[in-house]
Amino acid sequence: MAKLANVLAAVNALGFDPARVKHVARRLSEAGKIPSGGPARSPELGEDDVLRLIVAVATSPKLRQAETSVDTYGALTPVGAQIADDAPDGFRWNAADAIAVEVSLARAGEGQARHSFISFTRSWPEIVIERPEGRVVRFRQPGANAGHWAKGGHRTATTIPVAALADILDALFGKVVA
Repeated sequence: MAKLANVLAAVNALGFDPARVKHVARRLSEAGKIPSGGPARSPELGEDDVLRLIVAVATSPKLRQAETSVDTYGALTPVGAQIADDAPDGFRWNAADAIAVEVSLARAGEGQARHSFISFTRSWPEIVIERPEGRVVRFRQPGANAGHWAKGGHRTATTIPVAALADILDALFGKVVA
């Protein structure tokens, strides 16, 4: 577990506005998306909590959207596939799982994962994982056509190297021994 102050300092490496990251963390804490502290006790976050915070900061153009964006973006499915509620757990793959696995692989030293990029689209709910060998996986809302833009106009996205996310988690929680 990592103290919130340490998490906020580590996330500064991504170049987000520190005050905004702090406000997003407070919104997520108040909404129960990440742990809150107690009287005279700082919140302690796990690896998934840190990733949730980063996703919220990268995908929320407005502060009030932070707590809903974590759920919306985390539930995106590969190419917008509709996955049945009664499907086995192995088939319930979503963007939150994919990000966690990609970052875990990068932390373990897997070269392709360390050279991957994750793009968080703010114009509409979409996460794109780009691997160096040319493989691209788009996560969209169930039923959405991943081959088309969801809206007219500009596509606005934040792209983060997976190695940067892995390095943040390594700094906060220690290196993963492969």
